[in-house]
Amino acid sequence: MLLGPTAVGKSGIALRIAREMGLEIVSCDSRQIYKFMDIGTAKPGPGDLASVKHWMIDVVDPSEEYSAFRFAAEASGIIRKRAEEGKTAIMCGGTGLYFQAISSGLGPGVGADPEIRKRYTDMAALQGKDAVWNLLNAVDPEAAAESHASNLVRNIRALEVFETLGAPLSELKKRAEPPEDFMFLVLILTLPRPVLYDRINRRVDEMAKLGLWDEFCVLRRRGYDKGSPGFRCVGYKELFDVEEHTTDLQTAMDRVRQNTRHYAKRQLTWFRNQVKGVTVDLSNPAAPASISRAVSDFLRP
Repeated sequence: MLLGPTAVGKSGIALRIAREMGLEIVSCDSRQIYKFMDIGTAKPGPGDLASVKHWMIDVVDPSEEYSAFRFAAEASGIIRKRAEEGKTAIMCGGTGLYFQAISSGLGPGVGADPEIRKRYTDMAALQGKDAVWNLLNAVDPEAAAESHASNLVRNIRALEVFETLGAPLSELKKRAEPPEDFMFLVLILTLPRPVLYDRINRRVDEMAKLGLWDEFCVLRRRGYDKGSPGFRCVGYKELFDVEEHTTDLQTAMDRVRQNTRHYAKRQLTWFRNQVKGVTVDLSNPAAPASISRAVSDFLRP
């Protein structure tokens, strides 16, 4: 498993290793699962997708909710089926909650409840996101501590589970058992903060050049709006202000850069506190070779 913050270079390393060792790639990215959203999610290009088989990309429509529970169920099914056919996959991504779900096991599955979600969404709109987080903190302080008031989707999900099952999500996670047939080598890829932030800024610049605004407009014409789950992610939600003429495109892209840097910082904190793995600093010239050796040794019978 290659984990790391956005723009650290995970995909490039995963592609190189997959080509060298004849592996497939299972994406562990909560944004790349959405169809049609290519530029803003930095999906692999057509050439990369043609050269290495990728899974868990373009899975659902941007109008659909998608949970870590569903990811773990679907991704684990793919991994097992491919293993039966003699294929080995390398997981790669930055969504720590998805990896936690598949590596630590699944608690009881809870389907989406539109009424519950609307109630808490309305609460956030009227009283602020802090009101939802405070409510979560009252019923599940552990889940609240692992989240943040700004992470409305995650907080609503925890409250949804609590209301549906009558038990805190944090307790349900503890009851989950890791799958006995999976073994993970977890490599957490990092870069010095200034280097990572520079890469993020340059990636956003490249997205703008590739036509992120045009992609956003096409998606809007398809009917996706602020309420669409796919549009809640960084890189798209900032562009509604341009459409509504409350800011210009340059200012919106500056916000994308800033929000992406903030997102990367949260990812690093999450990996540091929630994931047990080997940290690899990609600023070390020897890092790519050491990653290849580690993966090769792990896969050796």
